[in-house]
Amino acid sequence: MPIDTSPDVPLLSRLDTALLRRTAAALVARSGEYGDLFVEEVRQAEILRDGLEPGAVVTGGGRGAAVRVLSPLGQRHTAVDGLDPDRIARLPGLVRERSDAAAPTAPGAWPAPAGNQSSFPDPALVEALAVYLNAVADAIAAIPHVARESGGRDPVPAVRLRAELRVQRVAIASSEGDVVEDRRAWARFTVRIAVPGRGGRLLEAATGGGARDPGRLAALRPPLSIAEEMRRALDEAEHAAPAPTGLLPVVLGPGVGGILFHEACGHGLEGDRAMRGRSAFADLLGEAVGPETLTLVDDPTLDGLSGSRRVDDEGWPSAPLVLIDAGRVAGLMLDRATALRARTAPTGSARRESYRDLPLLRMTNTFVREGPHDPEEILRALPRGLYVAELGRGHVDTASADFAFDVRRGYLIAGGRKVAPAGPCRIVGNGVRAIEGVTMIGSDLRFDAGSGECGKEGQRARAAVGQPTLLVDGLSVVSDGR
Repeated sequence: MPIDTSPDVPLLSRLDTALLRRTAAALVARSGEYGDLFVEEVRQAEILRDGLEPGAVVTGGGRGAAVRVLSPLGQRHTAVDGLDPDRIARLPGLVRERSDAAAPTAPGAWPAPAGNQSSFPDPALVEALAVYLNAVADAIAAIPHVARESGGRDPVPAVRLRAELRVQRVAIASSEGDVVEDRRAWARFTVRIAVPGRGGRLLEAATGGGARDPGRLAALRPPLSIAEEMRRALDEAEHAAPAPTGLLPVVLGPGVGGILFHEACGHGLEGDRAMRGRSAFADLLGEAVGPETLTLVDDPTLDGLSGSRRVDDEGWPSAPLVLIDAGRVAGLMLDRATALRARTAPTGSARRESYRDLPLLRMTNTFVREGPHDPEEILRALPRGLYVAELGRGHVDTASADFAFDVRRGYLIAGGRKVAPAGPCRIVGNGVRAIEGVTMIGSDLRFDAGSGECGKEGQRARAAVGQPTLLVDGLSVVSDGR
């Protein structure tokens, strides 16, 4: 008989916990094996608006279960749609039928049961999200750049707004007898504007935000403040001076500048990459790579951040993990497979996009701890340089730690202060050398606004980044010449 699908009720109150334990125990057939059962239910709502006209609300969701077996030969994985107890009970037999050690990402042999899609549990939350996005759209419509293009009559195709509300419930049972559950809820939005400026130049601006529910999102990111932020970004893009070029000192502003450390350092400290020789940090454990004032942490226990969770997707308890401690490489993120190879315990760093996917080593909330310097002191120390207020897209080679990031918003530094917005440019460097080049760390730690995601091997996961103001010597600045 299918489980009760009542809205937003804990999974373990609707599932037979004894069945979950029996199923997980049945996965292990010989010594040295480990197995787990992952059960998931997701309910979500999405609103997409092209231009400033109201967008439709699309609700949906799904539920399913997956089992995985780890052995010295590798891992096997299979999944089924729906949470019918009979289907769950048959999963151990299905996974044993798979002779390959590689992990398939498709569901198992049974078709999805009827009624697998579910509407969002709380219409009031969906309505609150729609009201918030409408208020954001109204505020943006009043920005001079946008109002000038629309003429107050037609929608502006170059304004794109998206909002999403997602509630995920998971339960994990292991062959060691543990059964745990977690609830993860997040509301987020993004807005992008592209309008013609003087001389036909395209002016672009983007921002976003996230929180555990629409009410908190509206409090943290008021619509009028979002519109002001976008207006300022468009003004600065229109009046930007050519970016400086060459090897320059770069000040990374607080908050989203942390994406550089997430990408250039954090991914290199994932144990799977390190053990496959795909990390420049693999041979640096215990080595000094930066100043004693530099500490990099990944912490999924921080309340109110997008990467936070009570347990990871292997059921391991969440805990802070110091990756770089006082300038020294202190540890790697480990899941059960890599921890077994390292003969140590996991770090609670396994995450999966859905029950159809294998868990991967992933960051959660990654940040640089505060340092001793006043942010204004850091600026005053520079006769010339670039201040990076926001980074855009980037590329990192974890094997070499070489990276390149677009600067979405930056400023020229002259005489110890920001003197003008900088035109389009990129910063190019190497993760190991960038850490070595950190010379001053501010006391103003800030996290990003909460709309960010991280991709790895085709899977997406929410992740937060944070840092105080940092001064990094020896990065290359490349102007886009526009």
